[in-house]
Amino acid sequence: MKIKISILLKIAFLALLFLITCNSAVFSQSFNIEWQVCYGGSEMDMPRDIIEVTDGYLIAGHTKSTDGDVSSNHGEWDIWLIKIDFAGNIMFEKTYGGSYDEGTYGIYAAHDDTYYIVGLSYSSDGDISHDHYPTSGDFWILKIDGSGNIIWEKIIGGNGHDQPFKGVATSDGGLVAAGWTGSTDGDISINYGAYDMWMVKLNSDGEIEGDFTAGTDFFENGQAIIQTSDGGYLFGGNSTMGEGGNLKCEPHSPAAEAVLIKLDEQLNIEWQNCYGGSDQETILGVIEVDDGYAFVSSSDSNDGDLTGSGWHGKTDIWVVKLDFIGNIQWQKCYGGSGYEGGAHIISLDDNTYTVVGSTRSHDGDISNNHSQVDQFSDIWIFNISDTGELLWERCFGGQGDEYVNNGIVKKSALNYIIAGETNYGPSFDVACMPHGGPGDRDFWVFEVKDTTVNVPEQPPATTGITAYPNPARDYVCFDRKGKASSGHLEISIFSASGIPVKELTLHPGETIKVWDTRTIRAGVYFYRSLRKDGTAEYGKIVLE
Repeated sequence: MKIKISILLKIAFLALLFLITCNSAVFSQSFNIEWQVCYGGSEMDMPRDIIEVTDGYLIAGHTKSTDGDVSSNHGEWDIWLIKIDFAGNIMFEKTYGGSYDEGTYGIYAAHDDTYYIVGLSYSSDGDISHDHYPTSGDFWILKIDGSGNIIWEKIIGGNGHDQPFKGVATSDGGLVAAGWTGSTDGDISINYGAYDMWMVKLNSDGEIEGDFTAGTDFFENGQAIIQTSDGGYLFGGNSTMGEGGNLKCEPHSPAAEAVLIKLDEQLNIEWQNCYGGSDQETILGVIEVDDGYAFVSSSDSNDGDLTGSGWHGKTDIWVVKLDFIGNIQWQKCYGGSGYEGGAHIISLDDNTYTVVGSTRSHDGDISNNHSQVDQFSDIWIFNISDTGELLWERCFGGQGDEYVNNGIVKKSALNYIIAGETNYGPSFDVACMPHGGPGDRDFWVFEVKDTTVNVPEQPPATTGITAYPNPARDYVCFDRKGKASSGHLEISIFSASGIPVKELTLHPGETIKVWDTRTIRAGVYFYRSLRKDGTAEYGKIVLE
């Protein structure tokens, strides 16, 4: 009997504690797709990047189509540029290329309504005016005006294979294009063997101002580049760390290591670091923040620098926060038991980070992957705190295969334009069908938005529901502040991805309802309180 009384006392104490703790609630709700369009023709159409311009968006990718939305094709794959307005209507589209294969890896704003396209070319005709290395793939850089007309274009590389991956418009109006090189001649000043990380600096007229190679006698790939606030550069990728060359960091294994190199404005090495474990890692995106840098990588390891990362299996998205000299401040993996790929990381004004990538998982951190086949992906977006805590996540896609590269524009912390691709629809989030039918790939461009971003942080006085504490850990109180006789109030709680989690009811005579969250996973949750007269309020709860 004493044991039962003790248990009852503990329960009563916990219930009392639930009722006496108070905080304020912040209001929001999960994403809605505002509009979406599929762009393409009857062949493959694959987007790579999107940027916002004054009156809409420029989307760059490549296409094999000659019909549908694609007005012309020079042969095989072409670079394809679409300009759309803010509602997704096509304003113009253009293709660039020659009789063989071309592709694009990014579009970047220069100045005065001009833009750089970083591409790859195997052709020596069509829009390619001078190819000094006609038997190989090379960097192909285009500068265009706001109507898509070519101002200048330039083939850069050597007689080996040279592959671009990223670019950045520089503060002096020029461009840095980064990737890797297998050439030992032409525009490549140094080659250390096999494939090296390589970047080249151009001025606004397309003249080469310098280049930089990082490598050993084995294989290196450059895949991320930014210009830093001091005028230098941060260059990321991976290396299998052979002999010789200028990469001197100590690898964790013979597998590919994530490599990050800090350069000054003259392309001299200031520091370099390797990051990883016993399997493969590669840096895909980097950003500078107030107190250092952060990078996003794919990762197959669960040891070395990834010890304690929470690796879920196969390939995860790995986010690493660094100080200004490359020391790890914190690191964490995100994903599930399948394959995840991280393509892009964005720093937000509230000191959080948003990552966009893809997922094939249906467990772990992923709550609503729509894909019906393990080999198919959903586009996956998630937000983390400045210490790596997962705050919210959401999958976008259908039962087919959806994917995104660098194609995201941040309009606000909860409003994004995404330029991805899909091979099937209509299904779930995908409302359009690829022009070539199921299995064909189209650009899939859509806007997602929190539709209550601009509502007041405090609830309207007419209903007056309040949720506290917030952030919470073990419990949340829903309180209508003494309005016990105001009728039934239904409270629906959802995950950040819109999945129902809990239903509660405040009956007449009740002022407070407690939600026991001790078994609920940490993250962001949304609630809707609905009265019988149809009036509703929305709120957000953070569980720690």
